[in-house]
Amino acid sequence: MATYTYANLKSKYDNFHHPVIVLKVNGKDFAKNKAGLVVSDIEVELTSGFEASIASFMIYNTFDTDNSCYRINDIKAYIMLGSSVEIALGYEKEAQIVFCGYISRVNFVYEEGDMPGVRVTAMDVKGAMMANNYSRQLTATTYGEAVREILNKGPYMSMSGSQIIKQVVVSDTPDKPLVPPVPPKASDRTVEMVAESDYEFCVKAAKKYNYEFFTECGNVYFRPAKSNTEIVMAMGPAEGLRFFDIEYDITGLVETVKARSTDVGKAKLIEAQQKMNNKISIGNKAKKFVKKSEKVYLDATITSKEEAENRVNSLVEEISYRFGTLECVCIGLPELLPGKFFELKSMGSPPENKFYLHRVVHRMNQDEGFTTKLYGKAASIENSTLGGLTGGLI
Repeated sequence: MATYTYANLKSKYDNFHHPVIVLKVNGKDFAKNKAGLVVSDIEVELTSGFEASIASFMIYNTFDTDNSCYRINDIKAYIMLGSSVEIALGYEKEAQIVFCGYISRVNFVYEEGDMPGVRVTAMDVKGAMMANNYSRQLTATTYGEAVREILNKGPYMSMSGSQIIKQVVVSDTPDKPLVPPVPPKASDRTVEMVAESDYEFCVKAAKKYNYEFFTECGNVYFRPAKSNTEIVMAMGPAEGLRFFDIEYDITGLVETVKARSTDVGKAKLIEAQQKMNNKISIGNKAKKFVKKSEKVYLDATITSKEEAENRVNSLVEEISYRFGTLECVCIGLPELLPGKFFELKSMGSPPENKFYLHRVVHRMNQDEGFTTKLYGKAASIENSTLGGLTGGLI
């Protein structure tokens, strides 16, 4: 069952009348500015991928036409680089936080015949994590502990104080022993960073174990990919959908994926393989195009059978989720965030399917009002909970 329904949100937001923005910079509510500043053209791009989430907005009534200069004293409190930014979107009765980050870029925009303004761009914590680059030995003995150690460093703790980071949720990685050594003792093998940024290291760790590394409204997650199986919402054409484009493409799909390496000390091959069994057709024509096909990946960093299996699992998911893609635009719904599943209904098979949201873009402007654009992906044509589907297995 979906967490939200269109009918409930329609009631909550009073039929979606009067979209609103609640913008806070360093905890200061922009709506309470006494200089007559106006915020507009807001865009919040959220992702559960490895990219940083970004928000941008324009501030108008910032230019003194009599003196031909920007009103810096009036606007400086809202444009200072490094300032914390919190954005909530919604409707007259209620707004929900969709973004937490910091101001990373400011543009002063002037064009003859148009209203001058200031464009502010904010990024989530990943922007700060990309800046550094160094080599050092960590105290952690597993990758999950290493990510936790990095995110508990000074710069990120200060971000917690300003609510750019609200909480850090790091799942243990498979390299953590199921049973700790008895008696416990310090390991002589700790994780090492080699000429890489905090961001690069965390992304490397996530790719190694098929984990996700992203932020959601200030919450930083490092967890197994698609472990949140929650269906955030099921929506049909009569429920706020304005546009959708669903694509199923078998290009690049294979039946078997293998990962190989070599144990140099034992002169022994390390290998793991897995067959994909996702449903890719409502008939049986597609089956022959992938039958007996395989992709073999050579990865010198693999040192054990378990690591090879983890690598294969990651590759299988990466390949299989290329199959189905969703792009749709609906009425603005701040509840829709990446890292969850979204279901299309009331359209028959195969468009009716469950998609993993990996990118969500909230926009609010004078021309279109408040809209939400969703980007999703599906590994198969599933037996939807909203209507049965049948199809041939790979």
